[in-house]
Amino acid sequence: MKPAINPPPSDETSHTNYLAACLFALEPSIENVLAAALKSGWKHDYVLMAIITIAMNNDRDGRLSSGLLHS
Repeated sequence: MKPAINPPPSDETSHTNYLAACLFALEPSIENVLAAALKSGWKHDYVLMAIITIAMNNDRDGRLSSGLLHS
């Protein structure tokens, strides 16, 4: 089964190229979340702030730090 998000490049890449590949892989999923939230009636700026807050509160293992609502 194909992964929902493209995996990172397998070859040795520079930091800039790796980041660009990651942005390219994640962009459609984040745009879909944003579009779904806007369609549900959430305000654009608040959705972006929520996404940033969630991202900033993740540890290196992908777990949310304590303090967010669903933790």
